[in-house]
Amino acid sequence: MSGIRSVTPEEVTEHLRELDVYGYTVVRRCLGRELCEEMLDTVLDLWQQRQGAAYEGVPDRDEEDRIVYNLQAKDRRFVGLLTSDVVRHLAMAKLNDEHYRFLPPDVPNYILSYYNARSSGRPLELHIDSHVPSPGDHTWAVQFAFALEASTRENGCTTVVPGSHRSGRFTDRALARTVDVEADAGDLVVWDSRTWHGTRRNATPYTRWVLVATCTRWWVKQSMDMTRSLPEPIYAQLDDEARALLGFCSIPPPDEEARINTKAGYDALRATVADYWR
Repeated sequence: MSGIRSVTPEEVTEHLRELDVYGYTVVRRCLGRELCEEMLDTVLDLWQQRQGAAYEGVPDRDEEDRIVYNLQAKDRRFVGLLTSDVVRHLAMAKLNDEHYRFLPPDVPNYILSYYNARSSGRPLELHIDSHVPSPGDHTWAVQFAFALEASTRENGCTTVVPGSHRSGRFTDRALARTVDVEADAGDLVVWDSRTWHGTRRNATPYTRWVLVATCTRWWVKQSMDMTRSLPEPIYAQLDDEARALLGFCSIPPPDEEARINTKAGYDALRATVADYWR
């Protein structure tokens, strides 16, 4: 996908080191200006189409936020951001299952869990998105946030507690010392989902749109049923790698007569979304 900056092997190594030590990293100038503006215009159009319509089950903390859910089902270009080299390199290093024998070791076998566009309103308290704290070297979820507009302390930027991903504990909201992760439009903020993180209140009248994707190991349940809800026209535009990213290689079998493995290779992919559910 054009408009995404290539990263050198040395940069990848440095970003992975920061993820290991601090639990987060920032890839500066990841998206070119033209692509960033193009994606922002698309998000604004999607928001205007949905504005005023209520979602079932939205928590109180999100009532002042502007959110567009399920970006992978809205436009092929959103998926293209996640199959870019920079995301691919970082996510494969953190999330690929080395024992996934149905796919070659040099391709992704992790999946997308959820993918939203968001502009903050209220502050978001410190939390983890891995659901279970773990102090080990390995994670099962990593978040990728593409800033489409400047993200500052004043307009509700992300905050993190460096090193908290290795604490093995749920968040301590009273005592934790946070660091503001400010970003320019086009920057990519990446964090281990075990890292204690939140957002500040947006104290300005302006928006702070960011695309937030959570990628997980293949066996983690997706937040949305992407393999049933993906529109056929978007599915038709995806290559095998992108289809696997959305979970089409890890759909559980209906019974033992179909197969006994909960994961599969590209040979299990079908021509249409409907073909999986006939």
